[in-house]
Amino acid sequence: MSFKMKGPSLYASPLKNKCSKAWKAWEAGYAKKEGGKAEAARERREFYCDNGKIKLRPSTDLDVPLTDEQIKSRRKK
Repeated sequence: MSFKMKGPSLYASPLKNKCSKAWKAWEAGYAKKEGGKAEAARERREFYCDNGKIKLRPSTDLDVPLTDEQIKSRRKK
């Protein structure tokens, strides 16, 4: 027997929902221009979601974006 949920999951993270909405809004800005979807896909790795806000990833001196783990470790210091 399988159950299908109607509506949002009871176990969904509110933070994940905020980020999901933020990413959709961010991508909508790119979708307005020609070739925007491909450009958004290329540039998405340069951004991250922090509590429902899309932010530019910090980078190293070589202009390489930091990973999520590197960003979290910087915050702890």
